[in-house]
Amino acid sequence: MNSIQTSAFCCWNQQPLLHPPSVLQRQHYNRFATSLAASNTAGFDYDDASKHHTITIPSFLSDESDVSGVYPSLLHKIHVLPFLDQEETSRMLQIASDYAKESQSWDQQDSTRHVSYQTVDFAVEESEEMFQYMQQIDFQDRIFRLLSEEYDVDADDLSFLDLFCASYEAKQEGEEDTGRETMDQLDFHRDGSLLSFTVLLSQPEDFDGGGTIFDALTDVGNENDEQSSILKASGSIQPPNAGYATLHSGKLLHGGHLVTKGQRIVLVGFVDVDQRNMREGILSNAAKEWGRNDVREFWNQRRIKMKQKASWTISNFRYLPKKGRSCLGKCSLPASVLESIENRAQPDNIRKRRLRTEDKFLRDIMLPRTDRGEKITEDNEIGEWREVTSADIDGLMIMD
Repeated sequence: MNSIQTSAFCCWNQQPLLHPPSVLQRQHYNRFATSLAASNTAGFDYDDASKHHTITIPSFLSDESDVSGVYPSLLHKIHVLPFLDQEETSRMLQIASDYAKESQSWDQQDSTRHVSYQTVDFAVEESEEMFQYMQQIDFQDRIFRLLSEEYDVDADDLSFLDLFCASYEAKQEGEEDTGRETMDQLDFHRDGSLLSFTVLLSQPEDFDGGGTIFDALTDVGNENDEQSSILKASGSIQPPNAGYATLHSGKLLHGGHLVTKGQRIVLVGFVDVDQRNMREGILSNAAKEWGRNDVREFWNQRRIKMKQKASWTISNFRYLPKKGRSCLGKCSLPASVLESIENRAQPDNIRKRRLRTEDKFLRDIMLPRTDRGEKITEDNEIGEWREVTSADIDGLMIMD
């Protein structure tokens, strides 16, 4: 197995967020969840033999005229299935717990590796024992093979951006006096990778709550039958046993659901996909729209916090010549324009735009296999010189 290569960062589109979605509290989402579309339902598929759960994100697009891909794409699917066996899971949990206790990694929030969203974790590469054990059980080959099968990407096109063990621990009275800075949840965010996974190392009975929560699943239908019982009403997915892996697109808006009792320990991986598999410009266009909504949300929250009235003004001194100004100084906006601005800043409308942009992104980002170019590697990126010996161009040196 090749060495696990990691580099640490956590942000969407590989840039710090202008205004990260962490300001959008869970109560905020629940308040407006039902306004999106009561008929939206997630797709559920369950294979009893393999214990493989598949949840399909619902469609949020009414107009598909400018969409390249079809619904549902492979990236609309979240997979929850057994990955590590009992012995492997127990061993990894023991190694992680011992290292965290020795290094105090789970006693403080990391403000260097994950700047936008401080987490309580340690990078796998920091623990030599964990690193070597994962090589011993062929962890990288196995997880890449699984991602390759479910998302139709060659395993050779996958690489780790980050791989770490995180701890979610329920808050306890008097904890602030101990100096520990634990976390019991993680706000909504998008990963810097196209694909992500979480492997549960703790036993489900060791904690209450938890799981990976997805914004797109907070208001979908759920019969809560045997097949869909892993999806809770909150929109969180909770694997039934330790050793299960949850695979999903890192660009889905997601977070760590609140742990109300005990401790939830997980192994998290951000997996990069070679650029040859993706349509150019799709990610940047989606990031721009997500960023616009972050700005709208920021100013709306700021105005509410400052208890400002619903009034906006515009100053034209800087942009218009004096002769062409429609008024002097600051001008009040017309009522119709003001209403439009206020409407775009409403939380439910912002959420709708986010989900629609997300849906379009999931459909469009991946190229069909027939349209994917050759992979550029370090060996052939520049090319190799060779001598052409054919009679008509004897002795000519060209590049492959």
